[in-house]
Amino acid sequence: MKNRLPGTTAWILAAALLPALAACSGGSVTAHVENGHGTVNVFLTDAPLDLAGVKSVNVTLTSVVLYPEDSTATGSLQDMESTEPTPVVIVSHPATFDLLTLTGGAKALLGTDEVPAGGYARIRLEVSDAQLVAPDGTVTSLQIDARKVDVPIHFTVRADQTTGVVLDFDAAASVQVNGTGSGSFILRPVVTPQGTL
Repeated sequence: MKNRLPGTTAWILAAALLPALAACSGGSVTAHVENGHGTVNVFLTDAPLDLAGVKSVNVTLTSVVLYPEDSTATGSLQDMESTEPTPVVIVSHPATFDLLTLTGGAKALLGTDEVPAGGYARIRLEVSDAQLVAPDGTVTSLQIDARKVDVPIHFTVRADQTTGVVLDFDAAASVQVNGTGSGSFILRPVVTPQGTL
């Protein structure tokens, strides 16, 4: 019997330690569940614009930036740290879109890129130029009231999967006549999330 006591004691200690080891292992897996990358496609659409004498509303966007959720947990459960997430730039060059061609369910691809998997909370668009085009070809530049537009939209990008996000750039709400009576137009960008694909 004396020869079996050390073995029995070791077995009891091992059984007592198993839950703790499992908890440590589970914490490590949980912290890295969003590792990897997925693809995100950001689309632009528009509602009809009721503005007489306008053939096109051309808007030039110079960047599209995705902002992850406020914090990302790293490390084990025993040593968690909150770090400020890094914005993900998926477009960094100018591209011009005629909003009037994006009505009736039509969409234009703003940008596509492989991004870190995880949750995202908003998308920022930067507008550099906007113009109205009349049927006779006359071009009128719009004064841009706000060049950076933050669109709150929560979505999750899964590793090795593709996520589509649709933003509605509402031309009817965005294009306004200057209140000073000068007859000029102002672009106050109104962009809302329409959903995911």
